[in-house]
Amino acid sequence: MAVVVAWGVVLAGGVVWSVRNDPPTVAEQRDIGAALPLVERVTGAVLAAADGPDRTVELGALRFDRGCSLTPVREGVEAFRDVVVRVRDDQAAGVLESIAKGLPAGYGAGVRHNAASTRFALHADAGEFVGVDSEVADTSRAVTVTVSTGCRPLSAGVDYAPAPVVPPLGEVPDAFLDALSALKGERVYSGVEVACPDGRVARTFVADNVKGPADLGRALGDVTGGAVVVRADAGEWAYRVGEVSVVVTEGDGVARVAATISCR
Repeated sequence: MAVVVAWGVVLAGGVVWSVRNDPPTVAEQRDIGAALPLVERVTGAVLAAADGPDRTVELGALRFDRGCSLTPVREGVEAFRDVVVRVRDDQAAGVLESIAKGLPAGYGAGVRHNAASTRFALHADAGEFVGVDSEVADTSRAVTVTVSTGCRPLSAGVDYAPAPVVPPLGEVPDAFLDALSALKGERVYSGVEVACPDGRVARTFVADNVKGPADLGRALGDVTGGAVVVRADAGEWAYRVGEVSVVVTEGDGVARVAATISCR
């Protein structure tokens, strides 16, 4: 009995040491640091595929979820990045199809729908266990496409709470500043960016906590003249000024302004 107990202790200790110290043996064990460069490349491809003259695009920030576990004794982390596309009424399904067609052929992107053709889902495999997914209803006003890594081992040197970037004023599009001025908001903003497939850099500029107007449409009236209006709802306006996508939302007296220079 003593020998059996001792052998059990040795095996348990070996398992714990192996889990914590052995190098990866299969692709899904690659740590989060190794996956992030691919996430950025895939996000750029998604943004390029999602943009179009009849919709607006918005790039989301890189975010992490440390709530996943690789094993009962080993915590993990998952990384995500979103591209949000505002669409006109009854165009969500068609836009999702166009995004799938615009992604690299190697991703094997496809769109499925339910029997009633009221719900649609996109899935693509970008390789190395990085996925691209979206699900919408036929009545959706926005399509959110998410790039994700799946649960990965933690990696030293990765900033899991990255601070927003503040781009120089000279890089900010006039359409963004015009919308801020229309709402009488201060020029306080942050930005996120990603490399496009052609090497250019796409950026989204965001101003939060702007005082919301009593009538959003009326407040934006002077800056949306001549723009391509995609959404004109009570609490959300989405429009394009040339190649710049602008989205202004308002609720409970607080507005948010976002403008995106995409990969087009």
